[in-house]
Amino acid sequence: MANATETATAADPGPHAIFEFADLALDTRQRAVFRGLQCIVLPKLTYELLLALVEAAPGLLGRDELAERVWKGRMLTPETLSQRVLLLRRALGDDVDSSRYVRVVRGLGCQLVPPVRVHRHPHARPMPQAAAVDEAGDQAADIDLSLPAQPSIVILPFDTDGDAEHRNLARGLTHDITTRIARSCSFFVTARGSAFAFPAGPHDVHEVSRKLGVRYVVQGNVQFAGARMRIHAALADAVERREIWAESFQYKLGDVFEAQESITEMIVGAISSEIELAERNRALLETPASLDAWSAYHRGCWHMYRFNPADYEQAKQFFELSARLDPKLARTFAGLSFVHWQQAFFGIAADRDAEIQRTFDLAQHSVSLNPHDPLALWALGRARLLRGEVAGSLEELGAAVALNPSFAVGQYTLGFTLMQAGDTVHSIERADMARRLSPYDPMSPVMIGVRAFSLALAGDCGQASKLMAVGTRHPNAHYILFAMAAVCDVLAGDKEAARRNFARARQARPGFGMGDFLRALQFQREAHVRLIGNAFRRLDRL
Repeated sequence: MANATETATAADPGPHAIFEFADLALDTRQRAVFRGLQCIVLPKLTYELLLALVEAAPGLLGRDELAERVWKGRMLTPETLSQRVLLLRRALGDDVDSSRYVRVVRGLGCQLVPPVRVHRHPHARPMPQAAAVDEAGDQAADIDLSLPAQPSIVILPFDTDGDAEHRNLARGLTHDITTRIARSCSFFVTARGSAFAFPAGPHDVHEVSRKLGVRYVVQGNVQFAGARMRIHAALADAVERREIWAESFQYKLGDVFEAQESITEMIVGAISSEIELAERNRALLETPASLDAWSAYHRGCWHMYRFNPADYEQAKQFFELSARLDPKLARTFAGLSFVHWQQAFFGIAADRDAEIQRTFDLAQHSVSLNPHDPLALWALGRARLLRGEVAGSLEELGAAVALNPSFAVGQYTLGFTLMQAGDTVHSIERADMARRLSPYDPMSPVMIGVRAFSLALAGDCGQASKLMAVGTRHPNAHYILFAMAAVCDVLAGDKEAARRNFARARQARPGFGMGDFLRALQFQREAHVRLIGNAFRRLDRL
């Protein structure tokens, strides 16, 4: 007769088995884990993860196999798996730095650390009766609160030391920020009903993350002093337990409604920018084999914003990987459109016309996947501009920023197009808004360039030249920006700066001249074309 106790790989534990490992025992009939007589209560997904690891021990389970066994074939991101392992370790009292139970092999999967012994029915030894879980007391007991693929965020109620009217203002500000972020289509946003379950006041962001299944937490407060109010907001990465952005705003009480709208735009713009940057940086830590569609998209963005041909090719490869992993992710195709736009705009592609058509086709596909994604509409607006359809470009870009007024790059691109359309007043306004929403954006130099060149077209060439000196110092400055600076300089009468910037443009693009400039920037007003033509003729004589 076979021994009832065996060393397990436990491929077929049967209808009832008890797995023993280290000081723990897992009872499959009760679907419970015990440490001695103590029952350790695990949420359903956490239990399923542990059971899968126990059954596979000592083998390592990869992400695809875990997705099939535990998540029943649903998409499993590295972030989701990491969060679920964290919950399991916390429940078992495991040490992340020196794990006793669960080992994670980055990019490959995870496995159980201790050896496993299994007792199979009918010889399984009796276990204590597991206490029933009071799920009525926890409405989230059966919900998978592991982190979703896209950035997840909650806006907690803003606190205030004021009266009822002031509390209403703080509450309204919280509602406005939540609504505006949700409209961006970029984030998984916890609804107000769950967010407002947390009373106004400071909270442990890690605990908030655990209860709501989010990575990013926004908290804030509103203080009043006489006729002024001060609003403070902060964004934290709750998983890494660190604050990544904070800002304070001061307004007069008489301007409260205008202030609420302005503050909402500033906060949402800053949050969006900081989270996009954080997501790109986190994607860099993933091995290519372990990337999901969202991480591959952000890895592509990281290369995209390095603004050189080699990185454009890298960005294209990661965007294409993202498209293969999730063909319905609209912003992936917007990213691919961005790559081809850059290659056409800077004359990198051998066939510029084909590149322009590819830019347009990808942007249209992005919009077809999600016509309410501001990034998709932004890509289509840029594509129309490249085709010379300035009016159509303004329409698409206007729709993008209407959906998300805090979309900094959308505001900049609208200003860029307005500059070419000849509306320098509103071009400057949009450029200023973009810089205020995202002060350290990778596209900061061209945001500055739009403001400066619009000033030059409007006749303020001295101020334009000074501002261009700031933009061209940025490491992301490119040869068209140097040419724009040279035009501003020569119109301002600064021949030395004009000569220097024009030389930098031609060093990057030998033979660059007025025809190349007016092909890239399609100015609609004849007076502006004449002004630029005269400036280039003076540059050629320097």
